[in-house]
Order: sequence, then structure tokens, then C-alpha cells
Amino acid sequence: MVKNTGAPARPAAGRPLIQPRPVRVVESEDGPSKIFLKQTPAPVESVEDTWRLDDEWWRERPISRRYFECVLEEGQRLTVFKDLFTGRWYRQAG
Repeated sequence: MVKNTGAPARPAAGRPLIQPRPVRVVESEDGPSKIFLKQTPAPVESVEDTWRLDDEWWRERPISRRYFECVLEEGQRLTVFKDLFTGRWYRQAG
């Protein structure tokens, strides 16, 4: 058993709780057309929502992303985003 020190509980300072994971995406002009899950391409049936996030413009590495909420052919819902500075795609965890 761990001894109670009496100190208040606190999360790790400055550490994000959920990290996005890199993902391979085949793009069309409307957004993702295929998303690779475990090396297998999953066709995107529809893009249900899209939005842009521009934040932390004052920092050395600002955030600029285009998000896509997708429904894959087998019915799975998935949110992915494209980093507009690097061109890389990520799967939003959670």
C-alpha cells in the first residue's frame, strides 16, 4: 500500500493527456478519401463535419489544423486532422 503523504493530487505539469497519432491518408479535393488503419486502406464513406483550428499564434510553433470527422465504409467514426504547416495527417485519439 502507498503511504498518504497529505500532498494534494496534481497532474503532470505541461504534459498533454491525449496525443494524436500519425496516420496515412489519401486525399481528394473534399478531404480524406482513404485512411490507413493497420496498413489497410479504409475507404471514407462520408465527411460529416470539418473545421479549422488556428491557435497559439504567439508561440514559436503555432497550431494550424484542418479537422475532418469521417465515417468509414464499415460505419466506424473517426476524426483526423491535417497539420497545415507540415502537411502531415494525424488521427485524433480519444
